[in-house]
Amino acid sequence: MKDAITFRLARAITLGVLCLFVLFPIFIAFTTAITPFSEISTTFHWWPKAPSLGEFANIWREMPLARYFANSIIVTAATVLIAVPVAIAAAYAVARYRFPGRKLFMSAILSTQMFPGIFFLIPLFLIFIKVQTLLGVAVVGTLWGLVLVYLSFALPLCIWVLAGYFSSIPRDIEEAGMIEGLGNVRAFVRLVLPANMGAVVAVAVFATVLSWGEVLFASILTTNQTQTLAIALSDIVAQPTSPIHWNSIMAASIIASVPIVVAFALVQKKFVQGLSKGAVKG
Repeated sequence: MKDAITFRLARAITLGVLCLFVLFPIFIAFTTAITPFSEISTTFHWWPKAPSLGEFANIWREMPLARYFANSIIVTAATVLIAVPVAIAAAYAVARYRFPGRKLFMSAILSTQMFPGIFFLIPLFLIFIKVQTLLGVAVVGTLWGLVLVYLSFALPLCIWVLAGYFSSIPRDIEEAGMIEGLGNVRAFVRLVLPANMGAVVAVAVFATVLSWGEVLFASILTTNQTQTLAIALSDIVAQPTSPIHWNSIMAASIIASVPIVVAFALVQKKFVQGLSKGAVKG
């Protein structure tokens, strides 16, 4: 009994410390966003004397935040909508069929995760420039060029993760469906895919977070018209103005975080199910 009480107490303390660690930066960001600039430039306060939500509205007028928002949504949506279906098809093929080059394909997929993104920056940039020269098709400075880059990073991991999940599903399930008259595709869609929706949601979340907050490639491959939200926020911080308007920066950062928080809240249950299922099946 005493050990159980000690365990619960230690768990409560640990969870409390973790929650404080996570929530404290959010609290500081919010209090900074609602603090008038004149008060920020003086003494630090845990809570502003005259809090105001005006900066959340002003930031939309001070910079083309709506355009940056739209660019990020287009790039993120395109990346997820392309990466997830392609990864599902490729992962199922790898998990269920044996074909020449299968092991080499999986090794190549895994090897892409061994190198940092900056390793591919210059080669991808030169490839895009070469494509523009040969075909006359604009790639650098366009949203679809950025989508291609994000797909090159999102697809390998999505395929690798989903292949592991699909391999854990017994073939008997599909064979039973085929006995009932289902073809290979219909058996997969009706039987295998619903059983792995948690994994699909997990890779979709990964692709969303990757494309929404990526800075390195977006800073090189975009222009003022195609900048994403993450680049716009970094540009605000990098402006050589003094003093820095931290309340504007924090307000814009909170606004940029809202779509990801809302999206994750909507799929949280499926996401956790996918992670826990993978942990059980190893």
